Amino acid sequence: MAKVDFNVSNYARLFGKTQYDRKVLTDIVNDEELMGINESWYLTQGSIDPTFTPTDAHGMATFTVNERSLNAAPMASLRAPLSDAEPLDGATINSYAATIPDFTTPKIVEKAMERKQREDLFAQFGTDASIINGQWIPQVQALRQSMNFTMNWMTAQLMTTAKIVYKHGQGIFAPVHKALVPDANFAKAGKTAWTDLNATIITDMQRIEGEYRAKWGYDGGMQWQMTKNFFLTCFIKNKEVLEKVNEFRALNDLIAVSFNNINTDVFNNAWTNVRTAYGLSPIVLVEEKEYDKDKSTGQMKAVNGWADNKVVLRPTGDAVRFMRKQILDETYAQYLNNSVQRNFAPFANGLATIVNTTVPSGMYNEWHTQILFSCVPALVEFTKHVIVDISQTNP
Repeated sequence: MAKVDFNVSNYARLFGKTQYDRKVLTDIVNDEELMGINESWYLTQGSIDPTFTPTDAHGMATFTVNERSLNAAPMASLRAPLSDAEPLDGATINSYAATIPDFTTPKIVEKAMERKQREDLFAQFGTDASIINGQWIPQVQALRQSMNFTMNWMTAQLMTTAKIVYKHGQGIFAPVHKALVPDANFAKAGKTAWTDLNATIITDMQRIEGEYRAKWGYDGGMQWQMTKNFFLTCFIKNKEVLEKVNEFRALNDLIAVSFNNINTDVFNNAWTNVRTAYGLSPIVLVEEKEYDKDKSTGQMKAVNGWADNKVVLRPTGDAVRFMRKQILDETYAQYLNNSVQRNFAPFANGLATIVNTTVPSGMYNEWHTQILFSCVPALVEFTKHVIVDISQTNP
């Protein structure tokens, strides 16, 4: 039986340089069922900009986010026949500018001995399915998780602090950008921090939402966002919340006994009616957690971009737009050293690119896999974005 050439296997093509090799790589990394990707919370908070932001000669890409402020229109005026009208006040255009940073995940490194083992496995079974599905894809899943963690963290930070200061990973640590959320949009709890079970959370939420709606002249859909941990440990155990839920249940003859503790099912059954009665918008829970390597110990640790003490009130719909630029490495691939070979494949709706590189390492080759992404969340409703620090009181 003739020996099958490893170089025509799909695995070898992942590191090839032809258009067909690129197609093989692209098809695999964009197969969501095959890749089994999750942890993409950030994509629930906004949409991807359909166009790339242009890059200058130095590799910098600067974008501008515009927002049209919401102003209440005045009532109509009586007029004499054929008389003219007063001009409507011009709408204010608010905007801020920022640049798009460049990120890389760690890389998978395959050395010559590992490549030889895979070639022998392919020769023995005549297929590379176990090599791709059992060895390479699990490693790439970890890289995609690294990217998702980064985007989750930046999105949560921007939405709860109005800025991104990136201090994770092993590369450059620097401010990314700051959104122009008005100072007046940074609010505090009421007379008592919301972690206190005696705090008047519903009263405070009613006051905060009412004040901002009146200020903006806005009666459109809004939503409250808080961490699931705060919701479970404080919100549904709060005295005022329990009182309002029990009142609803008593009025609707659901039960004659008041609850001292409630679960999410009991809360959800009553909350829509309670919040409607008090003029409150729906609550959306945030489940977001990432992992990063501790720089002092080298151990993996859990990190959160959205702190439990931050609650956000904002209009429904997109909170952010994911701005992106083209990966410069692909643009400059035509200038690669002749001993280096690269294969690029975009994925995640164009937010990221997987790069497979064949590169000399001493006397032998190595095969590297990494994910590059040049994108960042930008706040698109920043003048209507309210950040409440529930640990700070407002007597």
